[in-house]
This record gives sequence, C-alpha cells and structure tokens, in this order.
Amino acid sequence: MKPGYTLVALCLICTSSLASRPNILFIAIDDLRPELNCYGATQIISPNIDQLAERGLVFNRAYCNVPVCGASRASLLTGLHPLPDRFTTYGSRVDEDAAGIVTLPQHFKENGYYTAGVGKLFHHPDDGLKSWTVLPVRPDYPNDLAVQEEWRDYRSAEYVGLHELERPGGAVGPAWEAADVEDDAYYDGKTTTLALSRLEIMANQDKPFFLGVGFIRPHLPFNVPKKYWDLYPEESITLADNPTMPEGAPKEADFNSGELRSYSNIPRGKNELVLDPETAKNLRRGYYACVSYVDTQIGKIMKKLNALGLADNTIIIVWGDHGWSLGEHSHWGKHTCFNNAVQTPLIMHVPGGVSGKKSESLIEFVDLYPTLCDLAGLQKPDHLQGRSLVPVLNDPEAQVNDYVFARWHNGETIVSSRFNYTEYYNKNGKMISNMLYDRFKDPEENVNIVNNPEYKSIVNKLSAALEKHISERR
Repeated sequence: MKPGYTLVALCLICTSSLASRPNILFIAIDDLRPELNCYGATQIISPNIDQLAERGLVFNRAYCNVPVCGASRASLLTGLHPLPDRFTTYGSRVDEDAAGIVTLPQHFKENGYYTAGVGKLFHHPDDGLKSWTVLPVRPDYPNDLAVQEEWRDYRSAEYVGLHELERPGGAVGPAWEAADVEDDAYYDGKTTTLALSRLEIMANQDKPFFLGVGFIRPHLPFNVPKKYWDLYPEESITLADNPTMPEGAPKEADFNSGELRSYSNIPRGKNELVLDPETAKNLRRGYYACVSYVDTQIGKIMKKLNALGLADNTIIIVWGDHGWSLGEHSHWGKHTCFNNAVQTPLIMHVPGGVSGKKSESLIEFVDLYPTLCDLAGLQKPDHLQGRSLVPVLNDPEAQVNDYVFARWHNGETIVSSRFNYTEYYNKNGKMISNMLYDRFKDPEENVNIVNNPEYKSIVNKLSAALEKHISERR
C-alpha cells in the first residue's frame, strides 16, 4: 500500500480499487490536553509529535463532546453526540449505549480494510469487538480477553512499599513514579512493542489497514521511566497562575477530584482540593514527563512506518480523548465544562495534503468519522452526526461548524469562535445557572461575564443555538 495521493484525489477514490485506498493510523492518547510544543506549550519536549505537525495540519480549536475517557471514545468511534442517557461516564460501552451502531473501525472493516487495535481504544477491551479483523491486543490483556488478567505498571523495589499503601476506598500507591528503567517496563512501552509487531503484519497484507493505537499516559498515575522526569528539572516547574475558581462562576461548575484523591500521597476529603506547592509541582512535572514518554513511543511508530515503506500512503491522526486541568481553577482532572477539560489536541497528516499549517476552524470529535470516510472514499453511514473536515484539510481557513458542543452530567456547553457558554440544569430540565467566557479577552476563563449587560445578546444567541442542538440531537 505505497502509492501517494493528493488530498483532492483521496476524496475521489470511492470508485477506485480497494488496493489504492489509504491506510489509516489512528493514535489515541488518554487525558492529553494541548500540552505540546506545537500548540505553544514551549516547556514541553515533544519533537516527534511536533514533526508530525510540520507534515500535517494542527487543529487549534478541536473539542471532545464529553470530557471523560470512555464516553468521549464511544462518541467519537460511533459518530454520535452524547445524551443525558448515552455516553455519560468513563465506563460507557458502545455495545450497550449504541447497540447495533456500526463503529468507525467496523465500517472500514466492512469495506475491505484489515482492522486491528493495540492498547486502549474503546475503554473496555471487550467492547466493540465487531470492529476488528483480529481481536485487539493490550498489555493488560496479553493473550485472551477471557483471561481478564490485570497488568499493572512496573514497580521497582524502591516503590513497592508505596504501592502497597492501602487507604479507605481501595486507593493503592502514589500519583507518580519515576523508576530508572527502560521504556518497555511500563504500559505504553509495551503497547509500542505490540504496535510495531502489528505494523509488520499489516505491511504484508493485500488490503489497506486501519490500525488503532491507544496510549494510557498522561493519565494518572504519572508513572514513566526516570529519564523523562529528568527532562524537566524540578526548579523549572511553575504552577497554574489561576488556581481558584473563576470570578462569578456558578457552584455547579466546580467539582471534587475523586480520581486524583484515590492515590496514597494526595489529601482526601470533601472540600476543595488545594494541594501544597511541592505536590502540585510533582503532578505537573509528572504530566509533562508522561507527554514526552508518549511522544517517544509515537516516534518509534513513525520510524517503523517509514522503514516498512508505508508512510506515503498512510493517513495519520493523533488525538487526545479530552482535556485535563493541571491546577487551573483548583481542578486536577477532567469532568468539567471548562475549556481545559473539553479542548483537545488533534493533528492530521494526509499524504499529499497541506503541511505545516494550523487551523482555527471549530471541530468536534463526531466530525472525525465522516472525515475518514471521505478521505478513504467510503460511503458515510446514515447515523453520523458530525461534518466532514475535508474542506478544512484542503483549506485550513475553511469553516464547517458555526458551533461545537460538549456536555458533562447536568451541564451543556456550546463553543463559538469567540465564546464558551454553558448552562446547568436541574433534574426537571430547568436551567439553574449558566456561565459565559470571552476567550478573546479572557482565554483562561477567569471571569464569568454571563450577567454583564454588554453580553446579553450574545447569551441569548448562544442559548438559542444550544437549545436547538439539544432538541435536534438523537
């Protein structure tokens, strides 16, 4: 599968032979916000993803549709928006919430592609199994899905004691670790080894492939080899400059990080999570180290893709499943409607397409399914709710969405080119509070201006557009 194509040509191959269709390399990264050098996070060392960005298109305004891993992945992989009773938690399952819906990789499989998954793609290893030509492979389920053997992160002798600390609620171990070991001692290094092996198999197939590769880091715990921690000296780590809730933010916008509190070296309690500076710096340092660790794994996959002669006919997508807060607004995690939780990185490389460009076009994750169908020349399933991004891939200044949408529990968010607006509802569906942020003037969302008379018409317009979206989605 080696011939190259221009982007326009790729969109016209629906009548061509199966052999001429592009391969798809679909890389998911858990909990990755746009904390990459190519997104302006200059403190981050991410040379491999940055190199991919130089060969493709960086979407500066990409948004997940729900800020938690299982639900976000289920929404993206089905092309369906989340609902109050669909795709709501980290444990969401496509087979239950969207039974009978053809998933993204399944659609490619049914159209002649060899499909395989390595690492974390669906949240559950045994979800969406009809998607794959061969059963997915994960380091935590190495042989047979029926075995269900849990694979834990590497624990060196100096950390074993910490990992065996049990606390009420079942917490085990600290929120970070930096053992002096090689990459493949940890989960994502093992995932890379599996991915390289799968690529070698796919290179010898007589059909195009769809390979999904899912990395766990920078999800908690921030456990990676010490050499990645050493990239970020302790004295270089700074803290968020907005560690308190926004002025005027409704109480419904806040959340208590139960996920982070489950680790043995994090304070437990029901009040606002305020960490001491040393702990906060360790968490930020650990997150950065995890990003660099995953960046290295992606570099290994890119090198193998080139060595196998597959790069010239492979579309590459790198995406984070949702954002993450690193102490901003006192939050550590996702689970909010703030921009830090819903904005994500998305980078696409299409052979023969634009390179080294960035787009400010608004896009949401449900747009990826129809986009890949168009790029591969496949007919789009009727159930899809997103819009193809091919116009943006042809012209980074093109716009396909006036608004994009996200939701978290009782909060519904609409994002425009300038504003983020959220409404919170009670159990009877009545709005009880709302918030508006002008991201031109206040990109960090530090002041809720929803009650400012100057913005009354904006609030009314966004509220009406949000109501329309809620009434029409299915």
